[in-house]
Amino acid sequence: MTKSQKHRETRLVEIENEFRTLLLSCLRECAQGRWGLFGQNDHLDPEGRYWSWPEAKRLKDLAQEIKSIRLEFGQNNENCDRFLYLCSLRGSNVSGEPKLAAEFLNGIDQN
Repeated sequence: MTKSQKHRETRLVEIENEFRTLLLSCLRECAQGRWGLFGQNDHLDPEGRYWSWPEAKRLKDLAQEIKSIRLEFGQNNENCDRFLYLCSLRGSNVSGEPKLAAEFLNGIDQN
């Protein structure tokens, strides 16, 4: 393993720990009724002036970074992949963010 790979692996462990902690916190808050975690209504406030949620933005950035690093190693992170999938859902038949968050949280708690 090269020095660069060791550094990437160390970075991956750090951001995955931060991601998991932040994910659980944001999912709990969203499940209690706060919107904006999965971006279903981003089209209503594209600049984030009214429904800004910095932690949700940080979570999305971490998820993208984790996915990128994991792809280099040929691996995946289930929670990260599920989070990014839920962020991609749009449409009138998609459950609301609080319901999606509660289901996601229940799935994590069962693991």
